[in-house]
Amino acid sequence: MINGFIKLRLAIASGFAGAALLGQPLRAQQVPAPVRFEVHTWPDAAIMGAGTAALVLRSVLRDRLPRVTCAPCNLSGIWGVDRAAVGLPRLPAQRASNLLRGGASWGAGTLIVLARGRGAWVARLEDLVVFAEVLNTTNAATTWMKVLVRRPRPERYVVGAPDSTTRDDSFGLPSGHASQAFAAAAAYASILHRRGALGRHKTEIAALFALAAATGAMRVAAHKHFPTDVIAGAALGTAIGWTLPAIHATR
Repeated sequence: MINGFIKLRLAIASGFAGAALLGQPLRAQQVPAPVRFEVHTWPDAAIMGAGTAALVLRSVLRDRLPRVTCAPCNLSGIWGVDRAAVGLPRLPAQRASNLLRGGASWGAGTLIVLARGRGAWVARLEDLVVFAEVLNTTNAATTWMKVLVRRPRPERYVVGAPDSTTRDDSFGLPSGHASQAFAAAAAYASILHRRGALGRHKTEIAALFALAAATGAMRVAAHKHFPTDVIAGAALGTAIGWTLPAIHATR
């Protein structure tokens, strides 16, 4: 009787142990594979091609585009929040904004590469293709929005401003530096969100958005943009940076 009871206990224990061993491969199969973006000739090449074509067309038509000729322009035409930004360009702040924009863009791209596991080089390239699409689309949209809005830069409102300046002085809104920096930060966050890893990289995301905000602040300090130019650029860049990876096909 006792021997039978012991044998029954051993059989039950062996059954549980066997079930646990068999369950290991099943549980391993249930772990979802890392999300990867689908990159194909269509539509990815078309998106990159359209953005590039828009930028090339803007360059070709540069001398034919209408531009602002007022010198100085009328201050009554700008909002009160923008008036403090009126002034001649400041080169140190302008250089700082260039460095900050580069830091946000290159930093986001580098972090995208580092966020993948070891050996996932193809997946990294797919991430970078999506990231490049974001930057290219943002640049194209920013460029043509500048043409449509045709807003003078702050230096055009300075009394005694030169009669002839660069054609770029007619295209202030939105800020291209701000749109690109915020697009890079938002794209990084969106790509990680699609991969389910957003919560593990909050510090890096905060740092990228801080760089983007500093970029915009330096553009205002350099008298190259009004605050509302920067706000518009930040909104445009963030929208494209988040939306494009969010709607991109994955597998």
